[in-house]
Amino acid sequence: MFALVYRSRAIPGFGRVQIQEMLEKARPYNLEQGITGCLLYHQGEFLQYLEGNQIQVLQLFDKIKNDQRHTDMELISHGERPKRWFKDWEMAFEDFYGDNDQIAYMKLLVENHLDELGESISDPAVNSFWEHVSRMLSGDLLANP
Repeated sequence: MFALVYRSRAIPGFGRVQIQEMLEKARPYNLEQGITGCLLYHQGEFLQYLEGNQIQVLQLFDKIKNDQRHTDMELISHGERPKRWFKDWEMAFEDFYGDNDQIAYMKLLVENHLDELGESISDPAVNSFWEHVSRMLSGDLLANP
């Protein structure tokens, strides 16, 4: 199993409607390719975790890198891992908008998750993903790479 984590910034005007349209096209492709993962969107920033066969994941990542709907792309982590984290999701998606109860709750969950993980998980992709989720929700993901 291969996993990859990247982040990027949506171009101006690319919002919820466009993201939903993008996901409607991406999900069948990911299912066909055996790719699962999670896409988070918050205040114009994307954070995505992809997992599957290394060749398929890297081919998808090449397509994503060339997508003009986002900028400031950065590969955060990649590598082999023992199992899938998102085995039942062709692409989970969450749009955290503004400051609200949903954001506050997610911040607590992420902080708890990071505290519980501590040093117990040696998977760089998983650790990077959760650390960047925390930074994204704190508002400093792209400001402090």
